[in-house]
Formats: sequence, C-alpha cells, structure tokens
Amino acid sequence: MITTNDLQLVAHIVEQGSLTRAADKMFLTQSALSHQLKDLEKRTGMQLFERVNKKLLLTPAGRRIMESATSILPQLTRLQEDIQACRKGRVHSLRISTECYTSYHWLPRIISQLRALHAEVEISIVVAATQKPLTYLMNGELDLAIISNPASHPAIQTQSLFSDNLVAVLPGRHPLAGRKSLSAEDFATENLLAYDVAEESGAYSVLQQFFRESPPASITRLQLTEAIVEMIHAGMGISIFANWAIAPYLKNRDLVTLPLKSPLRKRTWKAAYLDKQNPLIRQFISHIRQHFKPE
Repeated sequence: MITTNDLQLVAHIVEQGSLTRAADKMFLTQSALSHQLKDLEKRTGMQLFERVNKKLLLTPAGRRIMESATSILPQLTRLQEDIQACRKGRVHSLRISTECYTSYHWLPRIISQLRALHAEVEISIVVAATQKPLTYLMNGELDLAIISNPASHPAIQTQSLFSDNLVAVLPGRHPLAGRKSLSAEDFATENLLAYDVAEESGAYSVLQQFFRESPPASITRLQLTEAIVEMIHAGMGISIFANWAIAPYLKNRDLVTLPLKSPLRKRTWKAAYLDKQNPLIRQFISHIRQHFKPE
C-alpha cells in the first residue's frame, strides 16, 4: 500500500534533487530517508529513482507516483484547510441549486451579491442538480437546495424563503383570455406547455395535483422558458408560470395571465440543507428574505 508519507517522500526528493537536501527538508538523516525509499521500492517491487551523471532521475514507476503526488497532496492540504476553517466557523465554498429552471433568472444576481460580500468564498450554481436537488443534497454534492415540495428525509433542514403565485399564460387572442380565472377543467381541450422536470420536483407535483381530476388534452415538455413563451405567443398551447417568472416576457408580447382556481396557485419556496452550522447558508437565507421578493 502506498501512503501519503510515500508520496511526500518522492515529492521532496524530486523537489530538492538529492537525498541529502530532501532529508534536511523532512528533518531526517540521510540514512533514515534512504531506508524509507528502499522500503517503498521493496513494497512496490520497482526502482523509483536512478542516478544519471550524479543526478537522481525518476524511473517510469517513479514518474507515476510523482504524478499522483502532484494531484493528491494539494487536495489533502486544501482538505485540512477546509476542516480547520469549518472548525473556526468559516467555509470556503457554497454549492447551490434549485428545482425550478426559472429561478436561474434571479439566482445568479443573488449569488453575485453574496460574492461581493464574501470574496474569499467560492459560491457556485450546480445546474446539473436541477432535476434532483434533494438527491444531490443527500449525496453530499450540494450544500443548499431551493425547493417548493416538502423535504423527503428527516435529516434535511428547511427554512421558508418567499411565496409566489402561479398563473395561467395564454395568447391575448385565445378564447379563454377573457375569463377572470381558470380551473383544471378549462385545460381539458388545450395543449399544456410545461417544463421538462423530474418527478421529485415541486413543479411536477403541483401540476400533477392540479390536473388530477381533469388532465389537459396533451402536454409538450420543454426546458427553456423562452421556448415555452414563444410557443404560447404562436398559439401552440398555454402554460402555467410563477407570476414573477413570466413578468419580464409580458412587455412586448400579446400575452395574458389569469389566476388559477386552486389553493395550489400559491407556493412557498424553502431553503433545504443538511449542515445547520454553516454560517454562509444562514446568510444566504437572510439575504434572500431581505433583498429579494419575486412578486
């Protein structure tokens, strides 16, 4: 078995260029360092260095170990620094995702504001987690997920962020555009334009409950908000959006928004996380509550 001490041994010899200088760097005698090197070569069954014109050069096996040392040792150093930072109440990174693609219209702005306050922290959006944010959270690939569904695991902590209202979006010339509100039955002859989302997402759950008794005639699933909006405008279907998500698209298009006849029209968004001691998560939650209201 090759250990981190073995990697450091080879790295020091390469860095210093001789056993004597490497021994001084590691606070060892030259004989002790030579013994460690021979032990490593015995365990690997390969010679790791060879002398050429009084220089120590890596053999192919030695180069392979050195490549691993170059990759692994800095990661271990960063890990130790992260652990020390966490112990002192500091964090070096915050990975965020959301179950709703429309949230990416406002989430980057919030993250930019947080970065300005915490230049030393790497704050990133994990777009790949959008389809299954809670799965990524439980797998340790995410620090915070923005969700509207209840958390499915007792280990997940949640805090409310904000609420929004869902509205139907139709072309202005649509026969239903004159209504005061729409029920699920009104979609019975319509093509619903919806986001292509995972079944665990809040958006999927809301639509499933809203259309439980009376489903739409057909459903076309897309990922891009712009594509859904253009298809609505072209008369290819109608959709359901959060009021704040559709608002920017209403200015230059003949589109109409109508309230939904359902208690499901109002959603509460929550921050979901595992590490309740992470101070940056608390600041992120506080920042959204104070500075962002997607009305």
